[in-house]
Amino acid sequence: MSKRVIIDADKPLSRSLLWQIQQAYFLNTGMKAWQDDVVPSDISSNPVMARAYSQILFGYLRDCFAAAQQSDFALDASQPINIVELGAGSGRLAYHFLQIFLPKYHQSSFASQPIRYIMTDFVPEILEFWRGHGRFQQYFDAGLLDVALFDVMAMERPFHLQISNQTLTPEAVSNPLILIANYFFDSVPQDSFVIEDGLLCQNLLTLTSRQPEPDLVDASLWDRLELHYEPIPLEKSVYDQHVYNQILDDYEATLPDCKFSFPNVGLDCVQYWQRFGNGRLLLLTSDRGYSQIDALLNQPDPLPNLHGSFSLMVNYHALSEYISRSGGLVCQAPHYQDNIQLLAYGLGQLPQQAQETQLAFAQAVGEGGSPDDFYALKGVVEKVYSSMSLPELLAFLRLSGWDTAVFTDMQPHLKQQLETADPAWYPDVADALHTVWQCYLPLHQEDSTYQKICHLLDLMGYESLSNWFGASKANTEGTISGLAKRKSW
Repeated sequence: MSKRVIIDADKPLSRSLLWQIQQAYFLNTGMKAWQDDVVPSDISSNPVMARAYSQILFGYLRDCFAAAQQSDFALDASQPINIVELGAGSGRLAYHFLQIFLPKYHQSSFASQPIRYIMTDFVPEILEFWRGHGRFQQYFDAGLLDVALFDVMAMERPFHLQISNQTLTPEAVSNPLILIANYFFDSVPQDSFVIEDGLLCQNLLTLTSRQPEPDLVDASLWDRLELHYEPIPLEKSVYDQHVYNQILDDYEATLPDCKFSFPNVGLDCVQYWQRFGNGRLLLLTSDRGYSQIDALLNQPDPLPNLHGSFSLMVNYHALSEYISRSGGLVCQAPHYQDNIQLLAYGLGQLPQQAQETQLAFAQAVGEGGSPDDFYALKGVVEKVYSSMSLPELLAFLRLSGWDTAVFTDMQPHLKQQLETADPAWYPDVADALHTVWQCYLPLHQEDSTYQKICHLLDLMGYESLSNWFGASKANTEGTISGLAKRKSW
């Protein structure tokens, strides 16, 4: 066996070189991580997820405005309520959310209160992509959308909004803040612990390779890296935050021998954002992870799930413990979520004891039709597209919220059904195709979705409809500059 080179030795997982490799990947790759479909996003950035977030946020806003009318909750009508999405990546969740949320908000009884969605990432190139995308321009122009750099590994940097040219500080933000951490906590530093013979140990990580690794953006790096964990008994408390150590102490006292992760940097991030809005924070989050304590048992050492970058399972149980011990609200499904954990947390003053928030969460997540439920059903339904009728295909497309990923998979089967369909169905199909296109955020000029839609329109004899999308190839495929100016259906 060839001798291996130690790249990084005996580090807590959260301080491992792994996270520098992670950051180097995104800084080097930028939007191509999503344009080339390397980093998965369909499961997390789809209309069903956006609809669930929108429902829960509406419940929270109903609580806020009802309490404000009773003078039990302070709202400043001169400044917006900010919705901050951490690590917005492709931008598709933001686009779906704005499409779903804003029409309902503008029709609500509290529409006079300004609101603003802020997309964040730590990669400047990604922000430039968002700023130049035609489908975001109407929201930028209306002051409903802004962008900002945010690096969870350098949280004390000024939080500057690039469109409005404002710097937000905790002192300047008095309205409650809504934080969306959608597939975020799985990609930020966390620690690893082991309980052995009833004693808590910190799981230290050593990285080795077959060769020295001076280039952290080398695509073949992961082929050579090996991870070696070693549990080291703790002689003192690990963290400066007493509540973090309390959670670990309780794990040591109650759990059998096991291995588990701990979201220390994620918790630091929550604390950072709670400084805004006079401590009033609603956190909406979804990820792969564990929300029930039993799920922490029988886990292996944390190993990266590779997809260009990497991700780790999230210990939502620890995050929920932190929220509860801080006097906050924890909303989680009463059942096990197999594919996607979706939770809502409230910190600080809870308007109306968050009655509407909890009701909205129960309807969006707990009572069926949640993103986890939909994803489970999608895995079954997509296997039988070939046996589904045209009405059945359209019904599932509607149920998906006009998800383009669903449309792309079923498009050959829609074509097959249209070849023998009664023309009475054509208007419904044409409307469906138009809605799919309007709900879609293309990420590059070579996107083939428009052609797939036009092919089905042509099949129905609707050749002239292509003009309603825009005649030029640059307009129809690009959508990255000027799509917001396209004629309506």
